[in-house]
Amino acid sequence: MKKITQKNNFFYLFFALITLLFSAAVVAEVQGSFMEDIFSFMTVLMLLASIKSLKTDVTITWSICLVIVVFIVLTVLGKFFPHHYYVHFILLTLLLFFIGAFSTAFKQVLFVGDIDSNKIIGSMTLYLLLGLIWAMIYLIILTLDPHAFSGIEPGNWQHIFARVAYYSFVTLTTLGYGDILPTNHIAEFFVSMEAVFGVFYMAIIVSSLISLRLAAIQEKKEHK
Repeated sequence: MKKITQKNNFFYLFFALITLLFSAAVVAEVQGSFMEDIFSFMTVLMLLASIKSLKTDVTITWSICLVIVVFIVLTVLGKFFPHHYYVHFILLTLLLFFIGAFSTAFKQVLFVGDIDSNKIIGSMTLYLLLGLIWAMIYLIILTLDPHAFSGIEPGNWQHIFARVAYYSFVTLTTLGYGDILPTNHIAEFFVSMEAVFGVFYMAIIVSSLISLRLAAIQEKKEHK
């Protein structure tokens, strides 16, 4: 098995996130409680992949392990003792994970090493994490107000995850198809903020990566 290093670490988290999003789409298409279990299992696998990809110190590793334990415990409790509070805590736990993962990956992409294929994948991973952060926020809003977005039918969070993630990335890229719309002021606020962050991300990340590459080229010239 290929050893995970700072030269390839983002590949694993990137494909884990893509797999998570694809499994969410499958869950949305195939009805059944067993599909919810599969999605929860895929979420745990994604969290495990993040340990290897984002491992920078012991604190990060133990924090992700804590997230995994909390997620599993809350998922099991929610399955045998259904209560909306468990859903709130599960979504909040995932939101905190995605925010922490974004912060850790952001530092590695912009402040460590030269620009290579791993950094490019890392910047794409950041984009996926950004979209998932807002997807979690929208899911939390929907648990509080099932009709906060038109075009999203009320349902179990695993079954509407794909639809919400789709809307999040459409908003992040400012495409705005119009098939899903916020229907209250809180939802409108977060939607507008995601659009702002999406534009800001593209401007900052692209310009930063170009600057880092130019600086590396200049440094090589000076050492010749």
